[in-house]
Amino acid sequence: MEPSALLAAAREGGFFSYVAGTAYRIVVAHEIDGGLELDNHTTTLPMSKGLSSSAAVCVLVARAFNRVFDLKLSTRGEMEFAYLGEIATPSKCGRMDQACAYGSVPVLMNFDGDILNVDQVPLAAPMHLVLVDLKAAKDTTTILRSLQEAYPRPSHPKHEGLQRLLGPINHRITAEALQHMKAGDLEALGKLMCEAQRLFDELAGPLCPEQLTAPALHKVLSYPDLQSLVWGGKGVGSQGDGTAQLLCKGPEEQAQVCSIVSSQLGMDAMPLTVRPLAKE
Repeated sequence: MEPSALLAAAREGGFFSYVAGTAYRIVVAHEIDGGLELDNHTTTLPMSKGLSSSAAVCVLVARAFNRVFDLKLSTRGEMEFAYLGEIATPSKCGRMDQACAYGSVPVLMNFDGDILNVDQVPLAAPMHLVLVDLKAAKDTTTILRSLQEAYPRPSHPKHEGLQRLLGPINHRITAEALQHMKAGDLEALGKLMCEAQRLFDELAGPLCPEQLTAPALHKVLSYPDLQSLVWGGKGVGSQGDGTAQLLCKGPEEQAQVCSIVSSQLGMDAMPLTVRPLAKE
């Protein structure tokens, strides 16, 4: 648990860089003398698929230190150290991925500079999703580097389009999505997912075409045998050929989608049902 060795391992960007980066941040901040052993006996979240696997392991490390050394960190505190650990690596990921610290609960994250607000989102109806591992390749670092070239000041119309997408358009779509989730209007939510994907393709795609053309993603989203079973779908995270998310019409349709994805498309399907929180 030598801080300099941990930082060096984080900066190298290897397999354990995220673990090392988070451990480094906590050991230095809390002057911890000693260490801990983590036995990650089961891994169900695919890596390099846009599903925040790096954030998940950073949160895991932060939570382990918090509990073993009784650091008295809140969930937000764990998220902060997880984020600081991740950016100690070559990764360019932002704070949003650390929402995994809340578990299987939908949350809304609002950013204003370095100020972050997190609120739970009430659902009126269960959301039957299928996450599709596209069995292709994506490079999140390349995507984010290309998109970040549009900031802080746009230098040509493509940059201006991306700033509109991630600014006012994003605010509108997020607000509408919240309304549909609170009302239980999943059909409208599915249509909104399709609109969000179309706008992303139009305004973000040209900035990194080698990654965001995403033929595997668009094959799944437009696959004929899936259309009658889903309300809509889109890419995940920074997009590219990592993971697709499909909003199914119900639990039976969810099972059918999983079967089609596996048998006809040769991809891995992960069913995910997000249910309304139980009333206290």
